[in-house]
Parts: sequence; C-alpha cells; structure tokens
Amino acid sequence: MNKLIKFCFNSTYFKLIIILLFALFLRLFRLSESPPRLTHDEMSIGYNAFSIIKTGKDEWGKILPLDFEAFGDHKLPGYIYALAPFLAFFQLSSFVVKIPSILAGVAVVIGIFLIIKNLTKNDSLSLFGALLMAISPWSIQISRMALESHLALLFFIFGLYYLLTMFDFKKNNTKNFIFNNYRVILSAILLGLTSYFYVAYRLITFLLIIILFILSLKYELNRKKILIFCLFFLIIVSPIMQQIFGKSGSARFNQISMFSDEGINSTILEQHNFCFLSQPKFLPKVCRLIYNKPFLYVETFTKNYLTFIFPSFLFINGDKLEYLNNPGFGEFYLFLVPFYLIGVYEWFKKTGYKANLIKICFLISPIPSALAGYPQIVRGSALLPFIILFISFGIFEVFSLIKNRYFKIMFYLLIIFLLLISFIRFYVSYTYIYPGKYETAFYPLSDKLVAFLDNQESNYDMIYFDKNSFPDAHILISFYQKIDPLWYQENILRPINKDGFGFSHPTKLGKYEFGENIVDNFICMTDDKRKILYITNNSQIIPQWNLKDFSNVHIQTKIYDIDKTRDELRSSNKFLSICHD
Repeated sequence: MNKLIKFCFNSTYFKLIIILLFALFLRLFRLSESPPRLTHDEMSIGYNAFSIIKTGKDEWGKILPLDFEAFGDHKLPGYIYALAPFLAFFQLSSFVVKIPSILAGVAVVIGIFLIIKNLTKNDSLSLFGALLMAISPWSIQISRMALESHLALLFFIFGLYYLLTMFDFKKNNTKNFIFNNYRVILSAILLGLTSYFYVAYRLITFLLIIILFILSLKYELNRKKILIFCLFFLIIVSPIMQQIFGKSGSARFNQISMFSDEGINSTILEQHNFCFLSQPKFLPKVCRLIYNKPFLYVETFTKNYLTFIFPSFLFINGDKLEYLNNPGFGEFYLFLVPFYLIGVYEWFKKTGYKANLIKICFLISPIPSALAGYPQIVRGSALLPFIILFISFGIFEVFSLIKNRYFKIMFYLLIIFLLLISFIRFYVSYTYIYPGKYETAFYPLSDKLVAFLDNQESNYDMIYFDKNSFPDAHILISFYQKIDPLWYQENILRPINKDGFGFSHPTKLGKYEFGENIVDNFICMTDDKRKILYITNNSQIIPQWNLKDFSNVHIQTKIYDIDKTRDELRSSNKFLSICHD
C-alpha cells in the first residue's frame, strides 16, 4: 500500500489523470445552468446533426453535405458529423450537443501536456501547463459550448505536437512506410481535419505549411518527410478544396471580415468631407492620399492583432461578447501577466527548429481574428496553447532564478494560493452569477417558451413570431420540439432571395410563421377569423402571458392571444386608438 501511495505521488501520469478528472468536472458542473441557454448556432448544429442521423440529409434536404447552408452562413461539416453518432444513442438535447466540445476540452489538456513536455523535457512544467489549460477561463468557457472552433483547436494541438516530433526519430530498420512515417502522417491528417471544423484554421494551416518549407531549408530537415506531410494533407483537404476556394468557402468571411465593414467606408467619407469643409482647394487631395481603404485596413488589422496578444485583452478585459466571456474577467488570471511577458521574452531568445516553429505559430494564430474584427476567443482559439506555454515557461524561468530553497517554497505556495483564489472567484461567478445576468446574451428565447407552446399549440391556427425581436426562432422550435427532419424539409418555407449579408431566414414552418408584422396589425385584422398567438418583446400592449428573466423581474417575452387582446382593448375603449383607420 505504501509503495502504491508513493507511486501515485511521484507518478507524472497519475497527476495528469487527476488534472484530467478535475478538468472534466469543471466542464460538467452546473452545465445546464451555465451557459444558461444554447445559442442559435448551437441549436442549428444540433438540429442538422439530428437531421443527418434521421434522414441522411441536412435541413435543406442535401444528402450528406460537406457544406451545411443552415442560416446561409455555410457551417462547416466537422462538428455536425462528430455529433451525429451521439444522437444515434441519445436524444437531442442541450447536453448531448455539447458532448464533443466537453470531450475536446479534456483532450486539449493532454495535448498541451505533450507539447510542453516535448519542448522542455520538464514534467513539472508540463503538468502546470495542463493544469492551466484545465482551469483557465478561456478553456472552460469554450469547452462548455458547442463550438466548431473548439474541435478544430483539438486537432490543431495534436497536429502541432506531431509536427514538433516528426523529426525527432531516425528511420527504423523496418521497411514499413506507415510505421516509419506515422508521426508525419498523423500531423498532416490532424492539421488537415481542422479545415473541416473552422474557417480560421484554413488560413493558419496554409501559412503553417509555407513556414514548414522555409524552416526545412534553414535547418536542413528531412525533405522526404515534408513531401509526405504535404501529400497526406492534400489528400485530407481535397474533398473540400472546391468549397475552400468557392463561393461557400468565402461566404462566412465576407459576412464578418473588416473588408465588408461599412463603418470603414463611413469613416473615410467623413474624413474626406471634413477635409473639404476645412480647406476645399488643397486639403481634399492630401486627405485622399492618407485617408483611404488600404491605409485604414492596415491600421485596423494592426490594432486588432496587437490587442489580441497584449495583456489588456488576455488578462483584464477578455472577449467583448458576453456569451463568450464572463464580463469583469480576462481570459487568464490577472496575476499571470508578468509571467506571460517573461515567458514571451525568454522564449523568443531561444533558437532551433522547434522554438522557431512555436514563435511563428504564435504570431500567425491571431491573424484570422484580426482580419475579422476585434479579438474574439472563438476565431482566435489557435492562440490559446501558446499563451499557456508562455505563462508556464515564464513561471518556471522565475522559479529557476530563485536559488534559496526557502524562497523557492514560498514562491511555489504563492503561485498556488493566487491561482486558487483567482480560479474560485472566476468559477463561482461563472457558474452562479453569470448565467442569471447574461442569459439573453446567448439567445433571446429560452426553452421555457417551447414548453409553453407545447401546451398551447393545439389551440391556435397560427403562431406568429416577431422576427425583429426573435430572429431565427424556427431553429428553437425545431430543436426543442425535435421536429421530424423529413417533415421539416418538406414544410419549411424560405424567401427566394437571401438578405444583403447572404443569410436566409425562414418565413413559415407549419403553423409557425416568422415576420415583421407588429401585434397591432393582427389586432386590427378583424376579418381574419384564425386563432392567432403572437410572440414578441416589443409592444406596450398588456399581454395575456409573459416570460420573465432569471430574477423574475424583467419581461423577456410577451405572448398575445389576438382574440383576447382585441376583446380586452374594446372593453377598455382602447381599440379605436390602435385601429383608428
């Protein structure tokens, strides 16, 4: 027994297992409460996977597509197909939709452990990196949501690990091609698979391949392995090559990139107008040279890029989007800032193939997010492992400088204390306070509405959603009612033309309709004998029912029985004030 206890305390892998179990616990605890709701993207992923497993088609009726049109945003297939097998055994639910991401959230802990161990040969440093991945706000938050980029991150981390190690081992005597090159092949496959999960990783892996060629020339790496890597990478991505370079591949980028930002055009026009008003003869010519799209694009990209890797975003402010970040907390704990800076400084002094590969990966990871806009932890998820690495490396650099054993122990205890306090403050806030304060940041409607409609649906001929209040409510209904995908494919009605951003918003699904008519219009349609239920959050008329927020104070959803509302307005002599025409 004593030997077993001693082994457990001394075994690196036993400690890693404990960290993994802790990571799993952190990703499961109060999962149904925080996050409080699914986003419409999560519901779309879940319902499309449900449709695939039931009919072999997506919601648009396409057979086993590699491009899921969904809302017109052209979702990538990776997460949907990763989720589908789980739906063969479990019912569609908010928990099941998150299973692939939860598992990825545990697996990335192993991945960062392997990367740091390979780079530093230090078990303690590797374990600390694994622990930091397990408890960092960034990792916890994306692990508890069904995010495509999180699975892309998983494949990226393990692909990077095999990319780091593929030159470590000399050729064995065996003539088995796979055995001799399995690390090269695994790296190519894993990095290639990221392109099936999230668009940002397509740019990152493309740049990574170019960098790999450059490094192979500088360090005289095995050219044969480089060619094998490229061959297998191309084999993996070839089924989606047309999609990558086609219209659907660029659709999402066009919808969100800074090149589609009308604000930039407005800024340029404003500058030109003020130049003309200030000095109409000479100044407009100068302004056209210094205030134009190329200059503003470079300036915007640079600001976005630097903001992402600077401590203010990573350790203080965090993501601006409330559904991706608990406001008041950074993506990492504040006391880690100096260790991050020390880690970056010390790492960039290192030389060699592996050190330079890490440097370049760190530098290219924020590029997709910077091209799209302000830093976002989903688009920039590839940056996460490098921040973990630099923080861990910085702490151990400081630790190694301390020579006095007593001070070493004090430093160690201080780090543990600060980490524990910081983690508890974040996690208690995230699991108990955050869900009540920011539930509508995820989606304006909750599954409580669906439960209400399940009881009321048979009493009405039409249930109308105000789409200005609740966009894409059809996916909420389809997901939580588990509507038969075959019936859905046959009955969903969409407009012929997409909107100006390329999105497609359904107008009708069975007795559910989605449009811009205000409740007043239905109240005044006295000739319409249909029983109508109207759902909005944007009317001053007193509703028959309302759904309130977590605190039971603020009304989030107003529900009107049109006939009853009309009768109540007539009895209070308010009908003519609304329907005066």
